[in-house]
Amino acid sequence: MNGERLLKFLISLFIVLQVLGFVFQIPFLNAYCNPILFALVIVFYLISSKRTNALHIIILLIFFSGELIRFQDVLNTIKFEIMVHTIVYILLFYFLYYNHKSFKYNNRDVFTLVLGSSLYTVIFFLAYSILREPMGELSILGFLHLLLLYILLIVGAMHYINIRSEKSLWFFLSMLNFAFSDFMLLIDRFYLQSNELKVLMLICQPLALVFLVNYMISKSVHLKSDEFEGF
Repeated sequence: MNGERLLKFLISLFIVLQVLGFVFQIPFLNAYCNPILFALVIVFYLISSKRTNALHIIILLIFFSGELIRFQDVLNTIKFEIMVHTIVYILLFYFLYYNHKSFKYNNRDVFTLVLGSSLYTVIFFLAYSILREPMGELSILGFLHLLLLYILLIVGAMHYINIRSEKSLWFFLSMLNFAFSDFMLLIDRFYLQSNELKVLMLICQPLALVFLVNYMISKSVHLKSDEFEGF
């Protein structure tokens, strides 16, 4: 088993252990699995990347430093979590610029984008309308946080449907999992606390990071062709 496969196995194992630690209330697993998991994701990037990128490392380190601060109980607040994610999402806009290609859509592509964007727009405004009052003074920061994520996911979907490359797929899947994780985080903290939501967050957030690393290490190969149009 080479280093990359070993790390993928360990990441999968720690995701499972993290969920088990929460479900069965095992303090040791609850305390240590999350920071170790983030550290493994960074090591996975360093080992798998043929050429490291300073922005990639900064983004991963921001996530990791946020988890370390929460782990040490230096600043364990929802405001801090939102701020960390907002900073990262602003940095991720560089990838949208870097990935940009001229858009060439057929009718099915346009239909898929309009349908998906409309559904996500409804979810976005419904969620914010429910969360705005409970968030109180964090409502503006929360709106910015969700708006950045909304744009990243929509434009990420546009790039994937336009290019249909492995790299664009990983970015879209990463943003999709971040969207699930962050919406559930805000709903759990401000509207309806639920163990089910917490379990889903423990799965979605590390998956989002793994997909983001896969995006970072994948080659930019254009795969769209006539035979795949509409899928």
